[in-house]
Amino acid sequence: MKSRSGAKSQAMTIALEVGPRAAKVMAAFPAPFRIQRLNASTVSEQIEDPVAALRVLLEAGSLGTHQTGLLVGREVVSLRTLELPSTNLKEISSMLELQLGKLTPYPRADILFGWAVIGSFREGYTSVFLAIVRKTLIDGILGLLKSKGITPQWLGVSTEGLESWWTQPGTSGPASSSDVLNVLIDVDVSSTDCAILSNNRLLFTHSVTIGAEQLKVSEPAKLRWLGELVRLPRILSHEEIKGRLGAGVVTGITQGVEPLVEQLTSQWGVPVEVRDALAPFAPSSAVVQQATATGVSYTALAGVLASGKPPRIDLIPTETRVLQALQVRSRHLARFAGSLAVLVVLGVVLYLERMVIVSQYLRQLQQRLAAVEPASRQIVQQQEAMRRIRAWLDPVHSALEIVRAVTSSVNSDITISTFSFHEDKPVTIRGRAGSSQSAYRFSERLKAHAVFANVHARSVDRARGANVTGWDFEIVCDLRGS
Repeated sequence: MKSRSGAKSQAMTIALEVGPRAAKVMAAFPAPFRIQRLNASTVSEQIEDPVAALRVLLEAGSLGTHQTGLLVGREVVSLRTLELPSTNLKEISSMLELQLGKLTPYPRADILFGWAVIGSFREGYTSVFLAIVRKTLIDGILGLLKSKGITPQWLGVSTEGLESWWTQPGTSGPASSSDVLNVLIDVDVSSTDCAILSNNRLLFTHSVTIGAEQLKVSEPAKLRWLGELVRLPRILSHEEIKGRLGAGVVTGITQGVEPLVEQLTSQWGVPVEVRDALAPFAPSSAVVQQATATGVSYTALAGVLASGKPPRIDLIPTETRVLQALQVRSRHLARFAGSLAVLVVLGVVLYLERMVIVSQYLRQLQQRLAAVEPASRQIVQQQEAMRRIRAWLDPVHSALEIVRAVTSSVNSDITISTFSFHEDKPVTIRGRAGSSQSAYRFSERLKAHAVFANVHARSVDRARGANVTGWDFEIVCDLRGS
């Protein structure tokens, strides 16, 4: 019960499989793998639209925004096994580009191709799968999906889904030796896909254009289907596939194929058994009913979703892959821009909050200053008064010391008429001397006192009578230290 609840909390993955006659969808939780739902749509042979079945499927219900993968049916893909004389991947890619013109009648611009390495079976050579598909088909599928808001993360061939199904626990059994070939036969509604595997690794594929729909109603179709499979060992020998058939498994739509499987077992001389493709994954009864009602094979879809890995062959066009990368980058840039906008808004909010706090603090300071301003002004006035008192009490600047310095410098030839001094202003002395020499000697005596500095003497012109004698002077002195 815990594992089921854990699966529900995980993101669901979805895979589509598109063929000319059928389109299928499967949704599942990855770990532990559990099929959630599946559905399919089929169209008749008379409809020539290659995406008609997909259109019907998409109109039946939305796929949502889950991660989506896409498989194209083996019958619309030319899948070849090639052995190339190189082990360098860049050289192999160049060789395949050159081989395309020989392997398909279509112009290079009209096809898409992808390839995957099978392995190296002799020194200096590499075996690869080369898948070629018409570009118009892929463009039509991708365009229809885009119109529904679906962007596939990968695009592969359904045969790789068969390989993934074969390698899941409970399907293939223990790995066989390298010279024993296992045949996986997947019967679908209008075609049959044969996967040849060695040591649980895909080596070769073969497509038969006869499916369950023809096998149910046509005896000639049964004979042709059986004949195609009976000559499969000769096809493998022609393709230089080394090994012998060890066992076969028939899956997909298996109702009514038991007699054909018995004949195939007799012709091959190896055991061939019928298996339910969904049985190893323990599907719910609702999923089993859906699979039975739709009447198509879900082997490839179950295999690719159960593996949790995309197919090795990638058929998404380069321009589409570039566009997807740009879209992902644009989404990342949009998220970054959104995050940056949020940070800017937070910064503005914090700045405004700081400004509000500072303004409130300033108002509080102003209120406090307004409250203490009268007292502080009174204190300043008192300090100024004390400074003046201290200045007057300073012996150097006291009035008594100034008067003493002046009176001690006066002699009998000097008469002082005006003596004035103010705070922070020079001392001014006016009077009359018997001569100019006497006045200058008086100024020199003032300079000798420590009280005065910058003593300057000058004459003062006044109106004189007939009996007036002497020299009128004015002496200006600065106080030292002021």
